[in-house]
Amino acid sequence: MPKHQASQLGVSKTDEGYSLTSKGVLGALGGWFGVFEAIVPATVFVILLSITNNVVLAVITAASLSAVSLLIQIIRKKPLTQAIAGAIGIAISAYLPLREGGQPADYFVQGFISNSIYFAVLLVSVLIRWPVVGLLISVLTGKTDMSWRREPAKLRRFQLVTLLWVGLFASRLLVQVPLYLTDQLAALGFFRVAMGVPLYAFLLWTTWLLTRETIRSRQ
Repeated sequence: MPKHQASQLGVSKTDEGYSLTSKGVLGALGGWFGVFEAIVPATVFVILLSITNNVVLAVITAASLSAVSLLIQIIRKKPLTQAIAGAIGIAISAYLPLREGGQPADYFVQGFISNSIYFAVLLVSVLIRWPVVGLLISVLTGKTDMSWRREPAKLRRFQLVTLLWVGLFASRLLVQVPLYLTDQLAALGFFRVAMGVPLYAFLLWTTWLLTRETIRSRQ
């Protein structure tokens, strides 16, 4: 597992040891451009569609904002795999509402796909007792012997924290998919933004509170 994936925990190493910093949290969110991507395109899409009722204009504008953000991140040396995934996501978000028979709310389907994948991977990791949070912490601290799996207390802690992340992605789907199915576009746009960066940042902080002693003991 690449080191940059472990940074998704928002934890960074300082002179005093590992800690959760504002810089680390921002990095886990993808930096300011990641925050921009999570908030601005979807907001602009809903606003433009409400004002103009022009799906093509709303989709192209939102996709263009996402593409410009991605391009800047590539120039700033964003990992290639993340850049490719981002490009695919933008293409899907633009294609679905513009295809024949597509609906404006289809712009948000790509988000359902990514949340479903994260939900499934994290849940499976808990079920097979290889919780993703434990793996990320092992990579972060450079201790890849996985000895924590033989310690019931640590394993339970990592299982619990990983389940919290399962809950995040599940809650997004449970709230947003019904709005999509009932074509409540404004509400869908609102909850897409509200359940994005704010909830992610809050869960990073919660993860740190629940795992900081383990992380510091492994430094």
